[in-house]
Amino acid sequence: MCYVIVTGRSLSWLLISLVAFMLILTGIMTPKWLMGQPVVINENNITGFYVPSVGIYNRCIRMANEYSDCGSFSFYGLATEDIVYPKPWKAAMFFLSLCAAIQFATVLAGVLACCVQSVFKKSVISLAGATQALGGLFGVLGILLYPWGWGAVRVKRLCGKYSEPYMPGECSIGWALFVTATGVALIFLGSALSKPADKAANSDKVQFQMDEGKQLICLA
Repeated sequence: MCYVIVTGRSLSWLLISLVAFMLILTGIMTPKWLMGQPVVINENNITGFYVPSVGIYNRCIRMANEYSDCGSFSFYGLATEDIVYPKPWKAAMFFLSLCAAIQFATVLAGVLACCVQSVFKKSVISLAGATQALGGLFGVLGILLYPWGWGAVRVKRLCGKYSEPYMPGECSIGWALFVTATGVALIFLGSALSKPADKAANSDKVQFQMDEGKQLICLA
């Protein structure tokens, strides 16, 4: 007999895991990791400015023909030349993508855990929480690797000659890095919550309702 078990703790764990995945994915896709100095422009007697930026694999700049262009500079993925796509950023992209993939699998496992509580006599939530922590470590590694590439030629063009690894020169850190860091922090929070979520899904209250023959079990 298949039981659908939803508890307040397991639902909280699942929602936190989902938010963490969305934040990390947003950070990866957004070219706002490193922000250059504002550039003043004048078009049709209207003065404005734009801020060039670079992400983990893409950038936004003002082209010579006076239109903004945002796109990828990793034309061939990790095989792109190092002068175009710095090695530390390739490594950061690899580990953050791995982190996001593991987190996505965790969310799927959380949904599956509502109906299938164990696999090979191991709790699905418990296994997902442990794997989640491993993904969080990959995320931390990716975030730490990104500033290592700040001494690259690409970054010096944006941030000035004084930019070095872990020193952004004239640039400032963009919001995408903070979003990604928040996502990674939520991964560890979700991993910590997986244990009480697992206990709640296997509590005496749940067992009592199962003994009563209920297939849909919802507990606060």
